[in-house]
Amino acid sequence: METRTGNNIQHAHLTLRQLCYFVAVAEERHFHRAAERLHVSQPPVTQRIQEMERALGVQLFARTGHQIGLTEAGHLVFAEVKATLAQVDRIREVARRLRQGEMGTLRISVRSSGSFIRPFREATEAFRRDHPGVTLNLVQMAFQDAIEALQQHKIDACVLRRVGPEIDGVHQVVIARDRMMLVLPLNHPMAVAAKVALSDVIEEPVITFPDEKTTLYKQVMQLWTRTGSVPRIIQKAESGLTILGMVAGGFGNAILPSTLSQIQVPNVVWKPIDVDEQLTSSAIILLYRADAQNEKIQSRFVEYVRRFSSESN
Repeated sequence: METRTGNNIQHAHLTLRQLCYFVAVAEERHFHRAAERLHVSQPPVTQRIQEMERALGVQLFARTGHQIGLTEAGHLVFAEVKATLAQVDRIREVARRLRQGEMGTLRISVRSSGSFIRPFREATEAFRRDHPGVTLNLVQMAFQDAIEALQQHKIDACVLRRVGPEIDGVHQVVIARDRMMLVLPLNHPMAVAAKVALSDVIEEPVITFPDEKTTLYKQVMQLWTRTGSVPRIIQKAESGLTILGMVAGGFGNAILPSTLSQIQVPNVVWKPIDVDEQLTSSAIILLYRADAQNEKIQSRFVEYVRRFSSESN
């Protein structure tokens, strides 16, 4: 703020203490009572007000004996000072909520199928309900991209199928477990079977995911390897929903995680694969950094995931 005195420009350096002293005097209309309210002696209060008047170049108080009152300029300044102090209080409250983990943004990478994982869905719903000041920013990333983004602090957590070796500085929570199942068109000859061996459908067309680096793709291919043959892949699709639609249309069969069976797609049947169950079992995990930027928010979210995790129930 600047004031002009003759040809000179004076910069008005106002402090929060000056503004607080000014409000106290304006409301008490008495320097001594204002000093008592502020728990200071009177001389510093008088001095701060005089400094403020010189800095602004206007008289804020009219003094008549022991009585003081705001001048017209004082009334205008008072309204602005009150608004300024209210804004400062809001800034302090925001900072407090940030420190306490009550406000901020949590960035989580999760594939589209993540919304079908019941424990994760229930955990996010409960967390958002209990922490309205925190924004959960869900993004979709490929498997390796999510790992790299987590290591580079670009995201705070990611939901993936179990990875191999442990990653330095990264913790994990098992959210749920599902299994890989064979998805067939409703009119398929094996649609009535209790279980289906992959060797029984080895000659039939297969639809799968395109990313050969993902845990899901590798697990599917390992299942086919057990048959001693290479699947006849005719089509690849990015999402499980697209694959389900293609199976429903009779374009081929697919192996998908049972989590996706919650999607009500007509004209498909889900069949257990006749193989060692350990080969079809799959764990969905939450990965998060030990030194997360939003540590308090993250730790609270992790506790919600633990609470709703099928591993904890």
